[in-house]
Amino acid sequence: MVLALLVPAAVAFVIGALAAYVGALRALEVYFDPNRDSVFLVDDRDQPERR
Repeated sequence: MVLALLVPAAVAFVIGALAAYVGALRALEVYFDPNRDSVFLVDDRDQPERR
């Protein structure tokens, strides 16, 4: 009975963990790639100058 609930929960956890891992790798790839715009960094050239 417990095993019938534990296996689907473990599978869901592994799928979620893999998705989070892949998402983190994609975010780091965008963050460190100089040829692509990053959603994490603001390009100062696009902002008006503050005085």
